[in-house]
Amino acid sequence: MIEGEDGLTLIDAGYPHKEAAVFVAIRGLGCWPDQLKHLIFTHGHPDHIGSAAAIVKQTGARTYMHALDIPIIEGGGPFRPLRAAPGLLRRVLCELLYHPDERLEPVAINQALTLGKYCPSLAALRLFTLLGTAPDRSRYCGVRDECCSRTMCA
Repeated sequence: MIEGEDGLTLIDAGYPHKEAAVFVAIRGLGCWPDQLKHLIFTHGHPDHIGSAAAIVKQTGARTYMHALDIPIIEGGGPFRPLRAAPGLLRRVLCELLYHPDERLEPVAINQALTLGKYCPSLAALRLFTLLGTAPDRSRYCGVRDECCSRTMCA
């Protein structure tokens, strides 16, 4: 969560049907869900976009995503294959939680993000991408805080 002059920015929406947990977390920070103005998606896996439709419906937040993954979220799937991280527990959790044929409620993206460009209304934040770093070769997007030179990636 990033607090800016024009409201809150959330990076990723979490698993499907977890919007209530997101709103509880926002309230736990002393803010209100209607202060959420921007929702940036790092990539199109269900654990990052799962609650997007419900969050956008309730808050009216503007949405941002790298252009390569927009068809996934606007179509509600299907999702790219995903391989679990090493380890038995991670493999079991991946099998239990990830269903590549699952469909989600589609979400319109208000603006495609482009490598190195600043996000509108998010003055000091700049998008970066890492290509081919995951076993499934998915694209991960992240945000760099130019004021603090810190990188946030989900």
